[in-house]
Amino acid sequence: MSSADAEDEIIKASIVYPEDFDLNKYPPGAISSLAEQIIEFSGFASAKTAKRILEEKRVIASHVRGLMKAFVLATIHTDTPEYLDGLTYSQLAERVALAEKIIEVQQAISAIESTNVTLSLIDPEEEKQKQSQSAARHNASKLDGAATYNDPIAQKLWGRG
Repeated sequence: MSSADAEDEIIKASIVYPEDFDLNKYPPGAISSLAEQIIEFSGFASAKTAKRILEEKRVIASHVRGLMKAFVLATIHTDTPEYLDGLTYSQLAERVALAEKIIEVQQAISAIESTNVTLSLIDPEEEKQKQSQSAARHNASKLDGAATYNDPIAQKLWGRG
């Protein structure tokens, strides 16, 4: 088999659709051009593309499901990312709760004081509401002449601004 025939076979094996793909129906250079575009988009040939894809995936991993999956995978070594992807949110939450218990049991077996390791999900809206309530309590109970909550000058004086 010649190298050209071998390349044709590799290309045919790589193409899923259409099933009756015929290399001879396409003008010279079309397949090579397509292959170059696929390589460029995949990130293999461009550090810039590879970096962009990695950053996108880091953001996704930082979302709730990604954090939950990481927590479970760090504890339950028989689970796989693909298995966890197939779970509903409720099923994944159940795995997270199980992972928390596994950590608790492992600490007890190792005679380590329980650290109550849990996955805490922070709701930005809830945090804003707590901060608003804290500010309101502070401002309602402050003495006359005292700084209000988040006063920029007071923040600088305390070294927080």
